[in-house]
Amino acid sequence: MAKKSIIIAAGVFLALFACPGRPACGQEAAGKEGRLLTIQEGIAIVQKDSRLLKISAYDDEMAFQNSMMARSVMLPQLNIVAVQTFNKNKQEMKFGGMAVPTSDKNPYSFGVNVYQTLFDFGKSLSNYRASKDMVEASKARSESIKRVATLEFITAYFDLLEAEKMIDVAEKEVESLTSYIKDMEHLFEQGVIVKNDLLPVKVELADAKQKLIASRNGREVSAARLNNILAFPLREKLTVQDIDMELPQYPEIEDAWNIAQEQRPEIAFYESRIKASVSSEKAKAVENLPVLYADGGYNHTKNEYMVHDDNMSVSLGVKMNLYDGGAARADLLKERALQKQIKEQKDKLVEDIKFEVEDSHLGLKNACEKVSVASEAIGQAGENVRAYRVKYTAGVATPTDALEAITLQTRAQTNYYGADYELKRNYARLIYSMGIDLALIYETMENKNEHTKR
Repeated sequence: MAKKSIIIAAGVFLALFACPGRPACGQEAAGKEGRLLTIQEGIAIVQKDSRLLKISAYDDEMAFQNSMMARSVMLPQLNIVAVQTFNKNKQEMKFGGMAVPTSDKNPYSFGVNVYQTLFDFGKSLSNYRASKDMVEASKARSESIKRVATLEFITAYFDLLEAEKMIDVAEKEVESLTSYIKDMEHLFEQGVIVKNDLLPVKVELADAKQKLIASRNGREVSAARLNNILAFPLREKLTVQDIDMELPQYPEIEDAWNIAQEQRPEIAFYESRIKASVSSEKAKAVENLPVLYADGGYNHTKNEYMVHDDNMSVSLGVKMNLYDGGAARADLLKERALQKQIKEQKDKLVEDIKFEVEDSHLGLKNACEKVSVASEAIGQAGENVRAYRVKYTAGVATPTDALEAITLQTRAQTNYYGADYELKRNYARLIYSMGIDLALIYETMENKNEHTKR
């Protein structure tokens, strides 16, 4: 199954086919100023400097240190002790009718002690295994956060490109309407039309200028959002470079779902947590069983009344908690309930991912169909405008006909660019939902674009 999924992923997303008659994209906007940013460069910046990833990195570090703490219980515990005692009276003992000193008045001592747990029915080992599984869970969560941050950047990147295209569309509409008004004013000066014929065009021109203002403001908002994701200053100027992306092939829904089950780190996160909970349950099940330990050390006491100042000892012992008020059993039952909860969360996640794959799959399919339809309409709309401008100048068409042709052209351009970037966003979402590496896909796509340009 794994080999089949890899073959499907490679064949589906790295083999793109052309859509004849589709307008070329991927050209850098002329006259733009600011830092040039390609999608691959942006992905690299996000995966390195994203605030979300920096925050999650501390979770990874804390999980690792927790595993070191769990391991430390299985290692020897070394302690050193130094004591200086100050007594009011010298220590003495009655011996018949005499007081015999037994210690210096202010003795001091020091020593080294080593403690080692020898056997605890696997409690320490189970806790250590649970901590290691939690380290893996933390890594899977960080990978998931990295993928979310990457998808967020890609979506914002295409939002900015779409906003720039909407500016171009609005500028072209203003330009067409301005040119059309000049033609009408020329006809008005010749007495061919009346002044009222100019009103609808002026209203449309005013509306087009308002849309142009809104498009420019929308572009600034999109740029600020992208800067925020990249951890750049909000007002830093960016010039984003489009990618030449052809209509992609995409797998059948069942194949996409199988790939997602194998690749999504969110599923691996819950699997690691379940393993950690199982190990933790084993540790808590033996919480109150006997613990066999060894204790040894060296001690030196400065006391002139003692025969030996130095002493070494080794002890073997067993300790056991006979009754803790039911705390250990309650903790065990709590862990079992947590384990069942995590399994339910995993099952829900699996269903959510399945829905996410299907939603993005259908979204990409619809976007591909929209692009195919819109690419045909955009060329026809341009020819329609030129035809009606000629007809109107010749007196064959009415002002309404020519105005409607310009409106239809604007709508066709808006629909096309909207569908084009909807396609690109849904393509990224499908790759994300399937668990495939977004950085690898766009690096391959960018290399293909460079090769095509050469």
